[in-house]
Amino acid sequence: MTLEREGTQVRPLDSFRCFETTDLDEAREMVGQHFCSHSLDLGTASGHFQACKNRVQGKHVSLNYLRYGAEVVIKPGELTDFFLVQIPLRGTADIQNGKSRFGSDKSVASLLNPDLDTQMRWHAGCEQILVQIERDYLLSVACEVSGVGHFEKLRFDPMMDLRVPGIEAWSRQVKAVFGAVENGVAFSCLESEHHRVLEESLVAGLVLSQPNSASCLLRRHAPDISPAVFLRAINKINERFTEPISMLEIARWAKTTPRTVQLVFKKEIGLSPMQYLKELRLGYARHLLLTNQNSLPVGEIAALSGHTHLGRFSTAYKIRFGESPRETGRCIRYS
Repeated sequence: MTLEREGTQVRPLDSFRCFETTDLDEAREMVGQHFCSHSLDLGTASGHFQACKNRVQGKHVSLNYLRYGAEVVIKPGELTDFFLVQIPLRGTADIQNGKSRFGSDKSVASLLNPDLDTQMRWHAGCEQILVQIERDYLLSVACEVSGVGHFEKLRFDPMMDLRVPGIEAWSRQVKAVFGAVENGVAFSCLESEHHRVLEESLVAGLVLSQPNSASCLLRRHAPDISPAVFLRAINKINERFTEPISMLEIARWAKTTPRTVQLVFKKEIGLSPMQYLKELRLGYARHLLLTNQNSLPVGEIAALSGHTHLGRFSTAYKIRFGESPRETGRCIRYS
């Protein structure tokens, strides 16, 4: 995305310059105003520190370009109220988000979870574009995408492999939006329908493409056009799946007979209503285990996801995911 124009290097969002400085303290303060308080120190005694930040603010999403020139160590701790995607344009960085540690370059981006401690080392010459997304907005979009109630928390795998087709396509979309901003056709009218759809598309694409604690819920198939009977039943199941539900009750919601509901579900998604309900509950249990590692007993996870018998839950969970609920809770995934 770095352009050459009349012999001068033009960086992304150069028309939206926030600051350019050789003063470390000034850079720390200016970056903190848009992101969060953090420590910023030189990583080595050598190197020329010349920080530059460009930024355009949307309604729930901001686009940023950032470089420091010299090697720097950045310690923001927990971001708290926003997710941050960092895509290197050149150079490399070392990233730690929670227990995940990895190197980032042109083929590996990073996605920082707001409730996990973050530390980074940007090596000399590192330049990145950053997508900042309000935490609550991302959770609301995830709920709409999944059709499942309310997410109090969502955890992503912090390492984004840009060679994976879905993630590569999403990063291309991001870069296209940067280009559209530079050409004056995006992020210019934040109250417009076009901007609303643009932000929703970016965030929904991220939720669907990057592995996260709710991925097993997001992969559930529902046709775009379905009979009213099916829609009435499945929407009600999605809304109340943590409660006790009988086949007869599902039929009442669908305003038809149990037999008809069975036939419609088999035709539309290849599962019976009770099989769909089981998959939904197990998927939600996995999401809870991945986002509340060791903080909630397995029995409580079972109850919160609509399971009334711990033994049967554990057996079904292992069959579905190839590991016990306790093994999931102990794994270093998105933590």
